[in-house]
Amino acid sequence: MKHVYSTLAFIIVCLHASAQSSKISYSLKEAIDYAVVNNNTIKNKELDKKIAVAQKGEQTAKGLPQINGNVDLLHYQNNQKNILENGIGFTTRPDLGVGDVYAIQLGLKNQLLPTVSASQVLFDPAYFAGLRASKTYTQLAEKNIMMSKIDVATAVTKAYYAVLVNERQLAYINVNLGRLDSAFKQTSAQYENGLARSIDVDRSEVSYNNLKEEKSRVFRLLKLSKSLLKYQMNLAPEDSLQLTDELNENMLSELLQTPKQEKVTYSNRIEYSMLETQAILNKQDTKNAKGGFYPRLSAIGAIGYNPGASQLSNLAQDSRWYAYSYVGLRLQVPIFNGFSVHYKTQQKKLQEEKTSNDKKQLERRIDLEVDQSLVNLENSMASLNNQKRNLKLAEKSLTILKAENKEGLTTNLEVTVSEAEFKSAQTNYYNALYDALVSKADYEKATGNLLK
Repeated sequence: MKHVYSTLAFIIVCLHASAQSSKISYSLKEAIDYAVVNNNTIKNKELDKKIAVAQKGEQTAKGLPQINGNVDLLHYQNNQKNILENGIGFTTRPDLGVGDVYAIQLGLKNQLLPTVSASQVLFDPAYFAGLRASKTYTQLAEKNIMMSKIDVATAVTKAYYAVLVNERQLAYINVNLGRLDSAFKQTSAQYENGLARSIDVDRSEVSYNNLKEEKSRVFRLLKLSKSLLKYQMNLAPEDSLQLTDELNENMLSELLQTPKQEKVTYSNRIEYSMLETQAILNKQDTKNAKGGFYPRLSAIGAIGYNPGASQLSNLAQDSRWYAYSYVGLRLQVPIFNGFSVHYKTQQKKLQEEKTSNDKKQLERRIDLEVDQSLVNLENSMASLNNQKRNLKLAEKSLTILKAENKEGLTTNLEVTVSEAEFKSAQTNYYNALYDALVSKADYEKATGNLLK
């Protein structure tokens, strides 16, 4: 039955892996979710958490009963002697004078000593402080995972927007290429009919060739931005990737709403939350260090046998085996440790001060980052709106000039210049669009709201 369950579990895992590998279309949220699950840095952080959990278990185990078994096989080449003085107490030998000394042998030549001993911590401040610290280490490991997820989400968001912007720009270039191709053919026909100059044909061809080169450049940028997104998502380079989100006007207006200046909540930033946890951990480490000043009380006990034998074969005789056992308390009182506990405690207190200073410095840095990101977002939004208007004006101007050119009211040169201005306005617009999207992501990260 276990084999059947194992086989089913394996099939389910394979199907899940196949479904993951066959998926090629991702929204921004799906791309972030995929990256968070498959990012190797996050996987290592999750392993760090498991290590912290195991360390917590190790610390807890120190407070559980400690049981040890020992078996000592001893052969005395020269047995220990007990020195006695003749005539004192029961130590009287008639062959010796009063006050003479003599030695008697303690134990036999061969001994086999099996023992089982146990101890249980009853009171140890250092142990309980270490137990609390191990729980805090686990919390710190969880926050490390969250910080890595935020970094991955930021990188994926920027890479995803880069692909969207390059795809949109490439689509516009293709539309413009169609326009320029028609204009070039029209100018060439007019030249053949004596209605245009050769310079007009040349300039039209130059504009067309420049736009083709621009298309190649943007296509390479699109390919590079997709490669970067695959890298951030931990996809293989050969995997297909399609984005389902689109940069339509509704999406842009929702994404790029400029927030109002609000009071910063430092705890929203994972780095600050980690420092708060570190401060708690430092206090626990200090208590742990101070535990070296306090007594340690343990319950102890042992049971064993103490046989003896002149010859090794005598160990098999039951009559030679004598059992013993005891239980008790052991109080260990530190008296002098060479000031090691004092200096250890001093180090922990200094570490508390460092963490406090780090928190103050981080608060100032967060304030600055929020201010900077908000200013950058406002500036990029203003630039985007300006470039959007310029694009509309350039497109309107080009449309008018083309219509007038058909009526013979404008020259082909004016149309060519207008087309160059329109292409430049498009490039500026998409650069501003990407800057605005990146500024938005930076602001959300600065305020601690990227993954909320």
